[in-house]
Amino acid sequence: MHTKIESDVEVIVTWKIGARIPGEPGARERSNLRVGDRLVFGISGRTGEFQPGVAPSIGAFEVYDHHLLFSNFTTSATFVIENLEGGTELVKVRPCQLDMVIPFEMSRILIPAGASISEITVFTPPPLMLGPEQAASVPESEMFKLDKASKYFAVLVALCEPRLRGSSMAAVPSVQEVVERLRGTDQFRGANRSSINYHIDYLTDQKLPVSQWAKYLDEGRMHSKREALVAFALRFDVVREEHLALLPDLSRSRGRG
Repeated sequence: MHTKIESDVEVIVTWKIGARIPGEPGARERSNLRVGDRLVFGISGRTGEFQPGVAPSIGAFEVYDHHLLFSNFTTSATFVIENLEGGTELVKVRPCQLDMVIPFEMSRILIPAGASISEITVFTPPPLMLGPEQAASVPESEMFKLDKASKYFAVLVALCEPRLRGSSMAAVPSVQEVVERLRGTDQFRGANRSSINYHIDYLTDQKLPVSQWAKYLDEGRMHSKREALVAFALRFDVVREEHLALLPDLSRSRGRG
């Protein structure tokens, strides 16, 4: 049971309205919700887009202190909540599922609507965090111990880069693409496919328990070490958006290509 508590928490829900015109972003509508507010929505039969209050209702937002709940009233459609801050994080809200906590501070909710997909953007307050004096102190040796200044970590960041930049569908770079992405730095001036493959093997065999983790997926088979590395690193936040600063400037990297 969830208890509503009065506070200054505010949630912003925005969505596109009007006809979709190729090449134009379109207008956006927004609702500012506070604790205790409930926003019920449907899909407009005229435009096929998200619309608050339209019948029949297919879902709802409900604001509680420090969290937002999202419900799917449909019997056949799965809604997807993506983390707008990257990292390929998402949660699914299955048909008839109620009171799913939206876990991300910035979210994109995708709702199938006929031959298109309605997109809702949700901004919630920052999560509550423990202070330094309350947080558990875990020795570094018990966690993933990686040298952020090392070559192998730069290779790992380069592999994760496309998905960290916002697309969970982005292809993992090939070994040659990693060579080209890093070659402009002093560390990788003589880089080639063999040297990059060495770092990939070192990461999977020595630094991260990727093989052990893979036992829980597809009976332990890893179809690609690069795919497995990226999936593991993003799943456990080993590589985060701030680590992209370790890579060469992207525009200069593309210019060399």
